[in-house]
Amino acid sequence: MTHYTYPISIEKQDAQYYAYSEDLPGVYGYGESLEEAKRSMFTGIRGYIEDCVKDGRPVAIARIIYSETVSLAFD
Repeated sequence: MTHYTYPISIEKQDAQYYAYSEDLPGVYGYGESLEEAKRSMFTGIRGYIEDCVKDGRPVAIARIIYSETVSLAFD
C-alpha cells in the first residue's frame, strides 16, 4: 500500500469553503463547512491518484514539506 501526503489550504468565500493544494493543480474541494470542504478535497485527491495509476502517469510528489501559520502584532 502506498501512502500519499499533501498539504491543503481551505479558504472561506461568502458561505462556502474552498480547498486546494499547491501540489495538485486542478484538484479542488468545496463545502458549506470546513469538514465538507476537506472531505470533498480528499475525494478529489483520491480521484486524481486513481486516474494517474489507471493512465500510467506519475503521481505528483508533495513539494511543501512543512507549513505553519504565524501571527505578528504591531503597535
